[in-house]
Amino acid sequence: MKILFTKVLTNTDVEKRLAVPNNSLKHFELENGNCSKSFEVKDENGSTWTFRCYVRNDGAYKKPVLSSGWRQFVLNKGVHQGDLITLYKDVEAEASYKIEVQRKIKLLGKECWSSLEPDQPTGATAQVQRKILLFGKECWYFLEPEQPTDATGEVIQA
Repeated sequence: MKILFTKVLTNTDVEKRLAVPNNSLKHFELENGNCSKSFEVKDENGSTWTFRCYVRNDGAYKKPVLSSGWRQFVLNKGVHQGDLITLYKDVEAEASYKIEVQRKIKLLGKECWSSLEPDQPTGATAQVQRKILLFGKECWYFLEPEQPTDATGEVIQA
């Protein structure tokens, strides 16, 4: 697998479309002047998602984005601004892509990236778990529900 790009997601990436680095465009194999192409991507759970890579057909800067299919992926996987995505392409298999999403967590006082686990329970009372690799062993931990804070970082009591 070859890494096409890794990116920390912005608000626009999460809310609208994923801006793709220009140097990754060649890996989407747009042909004959086409400005878009659909392709399938597998996530870490083996689920398949269909994304469309779109580029401007005018101007010097192509500005590639992943459009249709991307938002559905974001919503279903619970992807947030600040998460890290990595898109891979299997150079030996024709048009085989893989996507990985990670979230920054604090563990033992250090920040590290943890893969998002698919198919987590949803809803206000759901207890979400994440799997991390700790000292070479896979471990699970529970995420505390996010609590609103003020500008100083103090939790706002309801």
